[in-house]
Amino acid sequence: MPFSRARLLLLVRLSLVFVILALAIVRGDCQDHRVHDDRYSEANSAADAGAATVPPAYFSMNILFHPLNHVPWPSVPLGGWRTAHVNWADLQPTKDHWYFDLLDKYVAWSLEHQTPILMPLAYTPRWASSDPDAPTDVEVGNPPGLCGAPRDMKDWRIFVRTVAARYKGRIQYWEIWNEPNRRQSWTGSVETLVEMTREAALILKEADPTNVVVSPAPTQARGTAFLEKFLAAGGGKYVDVIGYHFYVDTPEEMPPLIAAVKASMRRNGVGEKPLWNTESGWISSGALSPEAGAGYLARAFLLGRSAGIERFYWYAWEIRSQLQLVQRNNTTLTPAGVAFGVVQEWMTGSRLTGCSASADASWVCGLRRDGKDSHVVWNAKGDTAFKVPGKWRARSIEFLDGRREELHSASIPIGIEPVWIR
Repeated sequence: MPFSRARLLLLVRLSLVFVILALAIVRGDCQDHRVHDDRYSEANSAADAGAATVPPAYFSMNILFHPLNHVPWPSVPLGGWRTAHVNWADLQPTKDHWYFDLLDKYVAWSLEHQTPILMPLAYTPRWASSDPDAPTDVEVGNPPGLCGAPRDMKDWRIFVRTVAARYKGRIQYWEIWNEPNRRQSWTGSVETLVEMTREAALILKEADPTNVVVSPAPTQARGTAFLEKFLAAGGGKYVDVIGYHFYVDTPEEMPPLIAAVKASMRRNGVGEKPLWNTESGWISSGALSPEAGAGYLARAFLLGRSAGIERFYWYAWEIRSQLQLVQRNNTTLTPAGVAFGVVQEWMTGSRLTGCSASADASWVCGLRRDGKDSHVVWNAKGDTAFKVPGKWRARSIEFLDGRREELHSASIPIGIEPVWIR
């Protein structure tokens, strides 16, 4: 039956209503996505840090600055630094006495060098500890009791509120506890640590809504069980960032451990949050040549980023170990210290397009900057030959000591120290 004019007008009007409603829904979805993108703009969604441009903040450092040592400010760029010797037990040695001289000095340096502090809130003074005789290995002299939970949660709240108020606007990044999967660092329960995290987060956000709260950071592969318990108990919902210490024997072991941590985050509903490596370095006792140390450091930063780490705090600037960044004068750079600056130049402002290994343990990491591709190459087992693909159109090669050479052959020698081909 043919449509009447009135009926046709009614259908047109209804169609217009449906179009308007559809546009409103689409516009609402776009706005929702825009809000999500803005919220995670700094972390760039946190789901795949390797897909984001590498920021200067990725290259951060643990600096010990022991009060008895003369350690000048590092001569290489730093995106951030994590403090030491200013734990709760240092800042409040007795219930009625506070000591802020050292932390005040740290904060002044932070502002002077425009290098933000990551401040761990950890280690209970013996007077406040529920486990005052427990052995610890986390401070000079290993004073007992630091690994115990607070006897009275009120003392913890007073501590957090005091430092949050004193350093408002000057310290923005706060990490709740250190390596709680180690008995030498924490003898309390997971539930107590979740409660402490919740209390600290409330206080820190109340003091300054821009404060960023980092979760307690377990360490090594055995720390994944503790992280799973902490997140399953609800600890992840009180923090902005998940922290972990990715100590491994070789850098190539880092991606599988990162994948395990990220899987735990997803299982517990915090997979979208940034993952920071707040402490990581060389822990094996075997001998390590300076060149091997340089290679280890560079490979760790490359593989950590490609696997999803958004900030990497190397441990540590002036530590005396098999992998030193500065010589005994705490000023002259070792090959590893030089490499820390060089790998920043390679990566900062670039996007990692992926890292992969061949059967002979040769690794290739792709970098893209300003529409141009380059590649970092090494072999985890030792010296070998690498054939540079013609499609790379490579013209030069750069080494971890900063040397650059023109590329004259399609076959080049590579080893445990990465080289940049572009």
